[in-house]
Amino acid sequence: GPITFRMVNEAKQLQHLAVFKLTQGKTAADFVAAIKKPGPPPAWMTFVGGPNGAGPGASSVATMTLEPGSYVLTCFVPSPGDDPTPHLMKGMVSAFTVTPSSAPAVQTTSDAAVRMSDYAFTFSRPLTAGHHELRVSNDAAQTHEMVLVKLAPGKTAADVANWVDGGMKGPPPGMPIGGVSPLDHGRVATISVDLAAGRYGLICFAPDAKDGKPHNRHGMIHDFTVAAR
Repeated sequence: GPITFRMVNEAKQLQHLAVFKLTQGKTAADFVAAIKKPGPPPAWMTFVGGPNGAGPGASSVATMTLEPGSYVLTCFVPSPGDDPTPHLMKGMVSAFTVTPSSAPAVQTTSDAAVRMSDYAFTFSRPLTAGHHELRVSNDAAQTHEMVLVKLAPGKTAADVANWVDGGMKGPPPGMPIGGVSPLDHGRVATISVDLAAGRYGLICFAPDAKDGKPHNRHGMIHDFTVAAR
């Protein structure tokens, strides 16, 4: 049923939490071995979301509906500077099992929605300052993620994407404050966010199925303003 994950970042680096469902009897070791290989992910691996990036001392929240089965959670964020190794490759992966439940499913509620397509984000309505429950859905054929960033004055989401692609060196032009980790086609997650008035951005860094480039290089970047109430 619906499971809420709160990721609390107690590290000194940016972190996120990505959740995958494994089928065909595959294990966390199989998952790590498959990720190391170039090319598209195997059919037994399903991207089901998770709370996206948060800086040191911060947290992010996402709710997804999980079916019974085997899962892993991990972090794909690379280390900054001259060591671009993803945290996954440094051992940041953990397996867990979702068991069946006889309790009635609790439906999640939302006050706004964001739809992901190839290659765009679309809001159901403008956002104002305050607390929001955002329903994020992937309507595209490809896997997508939504990184939510609070932009520094005068900066854009493209500046943040370029900073990440460049190894996260120097002062960040914006700070990730949550979002949804990669979601496969047709999957949905709900995120809880508290937004102050100001400028924000949405970015997808998922690799493209055709050329392997991150989707931000295909234009999947969106700047928006949160107005004061």
